[in-house]
Amino acid sequence: MNTSAPTRKQSWKDNVQKTRFVMDTLLLVSFLIVLAPQSTGIVLHEWLSLVFFVPFVIHILLHWQWFTHSFKQFKRAKTIRERYNFILNYSLYLLMIFVLVSGFLVSVALFPTLGIPLDIQDFWSKMHHDSATLIMPILGLHLALHFRWIKTLIVQMTKKAV
Repeated sequence: MNTSAPTRKQSWKDNVQKTRFVMDTLLLVSFLIVLAPQSTGIVLHEWLSLVFFVPFVIHILLHWQWFTHSFKQFKRAKTIRERYNFILNYSLYLLMIFVLVSGFLVSVALFPTLGIPLDIQDFWSKMHHDSATLIMPILGLHLALHFRWIKTLIVQMTKKAV
């Protein structure tokens, strides 16, 4: 007679790592869509950028524990990779905030539609364009540093799906 309690099969929704992976994938896809205003047009680019803010905030919240502990971890980092990862992640975060804020400052569709007139300055247009361009290689490095985690989760998710 088996007296052990039945174990409930854990779904992907119960697994924080898988939830992070799904949300991070949505963040990446939404970012890639927003990144190319030439393909969407400026109006859609600006509205999608506003929507992009939602998965960006969710990403930060899902990784909040890392944010709260990262400064202590930076001091105790044993490898260059750990320190580099910290610097890269915070650079990406700050750059993303800068791109979002500068994008709102150069809005030609979003704010005027809402009845908020803006005096668009060339400085902010250039800063928005240059910082958005800089995000791509930093995002590439970020993904490369987390490649092992990404690969492991994909393998785990496909094994359990079969």
